[in-house]
Amino acid sequence: MAGIFGKCRDMLYDFRLDTELFFDKIFKRHPKKQPPLIYTPSAVPVPSPATNSAPPSLDSSQNSPKADKKEGRPALSFGLRMLRLSSKDRLFFFDQMATLISSGVTLIDSLNLVRAQSRNQTVKKLYAEMIHHINAGMGLAEAMGLFPHIFPSMQAALIEAGEKSGNLKVVLTEIVQEMDDHQDFLRKVTGAMFYPLILIILAVTLVVGMMVFVIPRVAMMYEQARVQLPAITQMVINISGFLRDQWPLLLASIGGAIFSLFFIITKTRFGKLSMENFVSIIPMFGKISKEKNLMIIASNMGMLLRSGVLISDAFQITEKTVGNFHYQRALGQIYHGVIMGRTVSEMMGLKDIESKSFKEDKLFPLQFAQLIHIGETTGTMDEMLFKLRQNYHKSINYKLKNISTVVEPMMIMIVALLVGTILLAVMMPFFYIGTTIN
Repeated sequence: MAGIFGKCRDMLYDFRLDTELFFDKIFKRHPKKQPPLIYTPSAVPVPSPATNSAPPSLDSSQNSPKADKKEGRPALSFGLRMLRLSSKDRLFFFDQMATLISSGVTLIDSLNLVRAQSRNQTVKKLYAEMIHHINAGMGLAEAMGLFPHIFPSMQAALIEAGEKSGNLKVVLTEIVQEMDDHQDFLRKVTGAMFYPLILIILAVTLVVGMMVFVIPRVAMMYEQARVQLPAITQMVINISGFLRDQWPLLLASIGGAIFSLFFIITKTRFGKLSMENFVSIIPMFGKISKEKNLMIIASNMGMLLRSGVLISDAFQITEKTVGNFHYQRALGQIYHGVIMGRTVSEMMGLKDIESKSFKEDKLFPLQFAQLIHIGETTGTMDEMLFKLRQNYHKSINYKLKNISTVVEPMMIMIVALLVGTILLAVMMPFFYIGTTIN
């Protein structure tokens, strides 16, 4: 009954939406034009002479579901509430929008064309809902803000800044470039870890196969020969017997442990912090993780500042886009420090640098704080942030290329050690057989 009721509700919702879109098309409703804002090189928005109102804050909390309820925004259908766009689908959306708007196509026509290209009916409903609200007077950022579970607050803030500054096509192009670089980074990480993962799977399969099928027959042969077995051989035979007799319990234990560990790491703050601390101490991987977080911070901050977002709002938005709890806490402290009048470079450790007590194991390295300080003094912080992003991107690429070179010999040594131990345990009793015969 609940499923039938949900389908009927969605049908009525779709009918209402199609009706509203039909009347929007007949009466040709257009969004209300906002007075433009003039942006200074320091990326701080200043109201134009045509208006005396202060520029609205770009706080991402305005796009939260709680804010939607308070403002009385229409409820979404079940399909739209459950809809999630993958990174590939969002990249396609922004890529098409950037291409169309840069070519001179209007915002409504661009959304209609993107909607026509989609094959997913629920995604079509999403674009139709956005078109309806834009026709009713909303901007693209406000329409995206209705779906915070689909469009991240970072992208909505960039779109809002682009609309207010008149650089929407430039902002869309930068979003596409950033998303493309992020997906390329994930592909490189996956490629670097693919070969070691294959080696681990092959090693586990080989060892389990020998324990289950080979060792029991060897143990039976030694039992018939009544040979005194060395300790290592007896240990391997005992492990083999345990695997054969208790495999259901073993599989259940391993599955439960993996599920519990995955739940703790992904769903609890303690597990995430523990995982972050563990990754940070792993050679090479710890540096890659640190540089990846710094690259994300530099990239997001640079895009927000270049689009005209206030520096305090930029830190508040970037704090929500970084997955690392340590950097989230650091960005939150910097945000409050900036509000109190302190400089960003000082909050990142520049004061420690001047007193010659700077520690390289801090979250923000010396180079990061120095370039931020240069950007603050020269008014080019966005350029410095993009330089940092480029530097960390090159450094990560170099390390990823070396991972396979370092990991492959280690994995081969581990596989050889496991297989060699089993073979040694199998062959050692033959010496006792020879001594008994002599």
